Amino acid sequence: MQRPDIAVAIIAGFILYTMFRFWALWSSAFMGFFLLLKNDSRDPTHWQRQARPASCPDFNCIWHGIIVPNYKEPIDKLRQTLDTIATQSIAKQIVVCMAMESRDTKGEESAKILQEEYSGRLGGFCYSLHPLIDGEVAGKSSNENWAARCLRNLMVDKMRIHPDHILFTTCDADTFFHPNHFACLTHLYLCDGEERYYRFYLPVTNFMPNIMDVPGPCSVRFTLLTIGRMAELGNPLFNVFPLAIYAVPLRLAEQACYWDPKVIPEDWHMFFRCVYSDTGRVQVTRMYINVGTECVEGKDYFDTINETYQQAVRWQWGAIDIGYLLVQTFSRSRVPIYQRLRMLLGAYDHHLFAVTAILCLLTAPFLYGKIPVSLDTDIWTGATAIVKMSMILTAVWAGHFVLHILFICLADHHIRHNLLHDRLYFNVTGTWYSDGPMRWLTLLMFPLTDIALFVIPTIHAQLRMFVNSSFNYVPSAKQSKCCRPADLCGGGDQGRDSSV
Repeated sequence: MQRPDIAVAIIAGFILYTMFRFWALWSSAFMGFFLLLKNDSRDPTHWQRQARPASCPDFNCIWHGIIVPNYKEPIDKLRQTLDTIATQSIAKQIVVCMAMESRDTKGEESAKILQEEYSGRLGGFCYSLHPLIDGEVAGKSSNENWAARCLRNLMVDKMRIHPDHILFTTCDADTFFHPNHFACLTHLYLCDGEERYYRFYLPVTNFMPNIMDVPGPCSVRFTLLTIGRMAELGNPLFNVFPLAIYAVPLRLAEQACYWDPKVIPEDWHMFFRCVYSDTGRVQVTRMYINVGTECVEGKDYFDTINETYQQAVRWQWGAIDIGYLLVQTFSRSRVPIYQRLRMLLGAYDHHLFAVTAILCLLTAPFLYGKIPVSLDTDIWTGATAIVKMSMILTAVWAGHFVLHILFICLADHHIRHNLLHDRLYFNVTGTWYSDGPMRWLTLLMFPLTDIALFVIPTIHAQLRMFVNSSFNYVPSAKQSKCCRPADLCGGGDQGRDSSV
């Protein structure tokens, strides 16, 4: 027996829920934007002057160990990242570890050059050479595991810093920090009281430093990722996980035995690993401060699109963690059940539901378009009209598209012109034409870029994992276009430096 009324109710419920999800996310982007804008204009000593609990350690006692994993990265790109670290308002409380791979023949040479240039501008500088050990998987996670142990040895055993006063931040080779990033992190760490040892600190990852240099489809995709990440952290109810750049206390990293050297997905996996190493106390503290990481950029137009697609496929490999979470959900009773289910559902939502929702909404007019629907056309007389479901779905999609593009254009303009225009190594503005009408026309491609650079790569990754769950780590393509300010080209000859 056919029941079109049930089909209509299911479709309508799914559409309403999905639309609500999208617009709840986008509306929270405004909250995230204003919080970012508020913190962006703070003066260099703002966070040092803020009131904190009387029982917490002194602000100047907190040290930051920054792990910069890289493999065959251009040295000029590494210099850009280190420039944004060396210009921090508390640079002398920072120790950088260049996490090099021993299989990179030029890795140690590059590390020594950078050590000579930057050691005098920081509280400490070292490099590690990660040997790939039997049983390990080549990638960022195994490199971080090795580098974190080396950095701990330097900071605790040699520099005699108390372990509870150390935060580890891991980043990419093309990470551009806000000048007050680590001062803000220090303040939040101290304000978390005794819970600080069970916190992950997540800044707002921004993919726009080279947004004007990449092809239009890639630019649109990374703009949406930027707005989406800002919205996720702007919504206090949203279940957020670490993304590429985050900080973790040394005590918590040690408790979890550092990063897992046997996996490729490292950010989410490290968070899950820390949660299940404890009894449910591990939570996230949101940092409303922007940290930039570049879009993928290949050798030419089509190579960049291909590299962006391949990166999207690799990102979706993180779905492999759903299996890990399923096992932990049913075996780790020490963690509260609501927290276990929340993480599992959050991972499912990101890797599976989002794509399923987009596919369902796109195909609904074709699959269910002929279903008749009765609409009230006059609430006073009770007159009704019978229309096809496809007409309703088309009208919904048209309205959704118009509102969506208006919001994206507005958000893109304000992020680039009000939040990022004066940031070091951010190329986010252009001529009147490229920054105005041409930019708006480019953003009109967002439905196509979502399909080509999100939906299809996700399906590709899922099918790939269904066939074979072994992966090869491939660094994302980045181009070195270094135009460094003259005042950042000097070196230093003082500070703690060593190879580990």
